[in-house]
Amino acid sequence: MSEVLDRIWQFQQVSRVELVEHTGLTSGTITNLTAELIELNIIREFEAVSGSVGRRRVMLGLDTNHYRIIGLDIGRATIEIVVVDLNGTIIRTIERDMSDRQGPEQYFEVIGPLLSETKQEIEQAGYVILGLGASVPGPMDYNTGNLLDPPNFPGWSGFPLKRTLEERFGMVTLIEDDARTSAMAERWYGLGRNVQDLVFITMGIGIGGGVVSGGKVSRGTNGLCGQVGHMTIVLDGKICDCGNRGCWETVGSIPGILGRWPGGNSMEQLKEAIKQGDSEALRCMEDTLTYLETALINVYNLYDPEMVVLGGRLYPYLADYLLPVRSHLRSRLYAFAKDRLRIEPSTFGTSQSAVGAAALLFGFLLSEPVRLLSLAEGS
Repeated sequence: MSEVLDRIWQFQQVSRVELVEHTGLTSGTITNLTAELIELNIIREFEAVSGSVGRRRVMLGLDTNHYRIIGLDIGRATIEIVVVDLNGTIIRTIERDMSDRQGPEQYFEVIGPLLSETKQEIEQAGYVILGLGASVPGPMDYNTGNLLDPPNFPGWSGFPLKRTLEERFGMVTLIEDDARTSAMAERWYGLGRNVQDLVFITMGIGIGGGVVSGGKVSRGTNGLCGQVGHMTIVLDGKICDCGNRGCWETVGSIPGILGRWPGGNSMEQLKEAIKQGDSEALRCMEDTLTYLETALINVYNLYDPEMVVLGGRLYPYLADYLLPVRSHLRSRLYAFAKDRLRIEPSTFGTSQSAVGAAALLFGFLLSEPVRLLSLAEGS
């Protein structure tokens, strides 16, 4: 069943005949499996369309009329809640500034009422909630669902996030590092639908990375795979909160950039100073782009991705420089690989992590649809 569902997701709309061709299953098996998926309200038949020789076919696609998924992004300065359908279409989004709050207790004073209200509204509208996905700065213990001293995120060390969410809101809950959820948003709903190997880099208060290899997210032995913000960029540089020295995050994140520029305390001010031709602002941006290019060439050589996707709250301030960054990278890549270089902006902008959190549940649905529906209906 999961193979059939995966093909329907991949092609978005596909006929039963095409499913036989793509899966190698018999027409009888395809008929039975698609009937079960329709009965479960996961897929539905779409209006018949004319085939190339005039024959009319019934197409199958995801049913967006029955299920909803909630995504929660817990960030260092904001929280965001999104509600999506099975296609990843954002139905509702709620964002709150958390810059004046610190630690789980103060955060949940905001998260609690918003999540409860969102859940109630979805259920009153007649939809079934498949579950709650949560993204949060890592690292974390995936066996317990507890956070493990995330850099630049005081008060969260050891916090049992997964258990807290499950107990308070009674939904199937999955949690993941925010950079990996961002990567999964692209994998399931965005640019990575037909890409097996990609790296998502999120840049904001911190810098993180999510690696998709062979279509699956990679965590590594200690959950540190993709921690690109903590590769050494400046020898003998500033000590990072992670314990390393000269990390990209110390010079390339928003605090790192503003810490190198004495002319103001916001990216908007830096942007305006650059427009005015301020020499120190121009030098700061030039250095920032050099650090970015150095990090990206390391990412390409280490992970060999088909695509690198850039996002996060810093990206809009770097977007205008993407063409020269691509050009410089091509000059530094292996000659046989440079023409395949793909660097793209994220699909969902500042909502990337929250949408990716919801995508955790969608991935669960594709792999084990019956089990997830059983858990969702029993929660």
